[in-house]
Amino acid sequence: MGKKVQQKKEIKKKKRRKLKVKFLLKTLLCLCIIVVFFLYVYSLKIKNIYIKGNDIVSDALIIETIGIKDYPKIYKLNIKKSKKLLLENPLIDEVKIKRNIFGKLTINIKEAKVLFYYKYSNKYITSSNKSIDSSNEYLGVPTLINFTPDTVFKELVNGLNKIDYNIVKSINEIEYNPYKGSDGTIIDNNRFNLKMIDGNTVVIDTVNIKNLNSYNTIFVSLGMDKTKGVLYLDTITEDNIYFKSYESMAKEEKEKEEQEKEKS
Repeated sequence: MGKKVQQKKEIKKKKRRKLKVKFLLKTLLCLCIIVVFFLYVYSLKIKNIYIKGNDIVSDALIIETIGIKDYPKIYKLNIKKSKKLLLENPLIDEVKIKRNIFGKLTINIKEAKVLFYYKYSNKYITSSNKSIDSSNEYLGVPTLINFTPDTVFKELVNGLNKIDYNIVKSINEIEYNPYKGSDGTIIDNNRFNLKMIDGNTVVIDTVNIKNLNSYNTIFVSLGMDKTKGVLYLDTITEDNIYFKSYESMAKEEKEKEEQEKEKS
């Protein structure tokens, strides 16, 4: 009986030793895998760069800005710093950067829109109300031709952000033109005249600027392709759209001049 007990104890000890050896081997294997993985990641260079969402800012400029032209090691890329550098560009509103263990780097860009050229400051203005030097030319955007007070200017930018960008680009010139009473007192200091590319003029204020989104529908309904004139979107109602042709305005002006001559 004593021998059998002793044999059982020895068998259990051997089993324990085997389990310990297996555990040790597994642990060493896991450590080796982890070390190899970290060595792989440490030495891994950027293999593929995918840039999405950019139309105005070039891929080359984005790559140059964050210093990945030579495809450096992917772990060395400081994502927080890279985002900060890219956001210094007034044409970039948002940045998302992702990388994976296969060397793939993805940069998602959300660009600002160039809303208009401000003649007074000789700068382009973006949808984030940032200024861009006029050394770069952005075609197809309107020109704000005269000085506009800062508060009204900000309201104009905020308002144009709510307008279909294709409609914004159909504006040729923006003129700040506050509405004044007969005594010269300013009644509405948020008013603008918009000269459209199609030859019509729109009178709008920043309070009612959303009405500009209906421009294309109104254009068709009033036949403004044939009869050019002034569309008053600052006074639009559900029952009435106020439009005056250039021809009728010229006629009224002529009649007014003749009446003044008769009085004199």
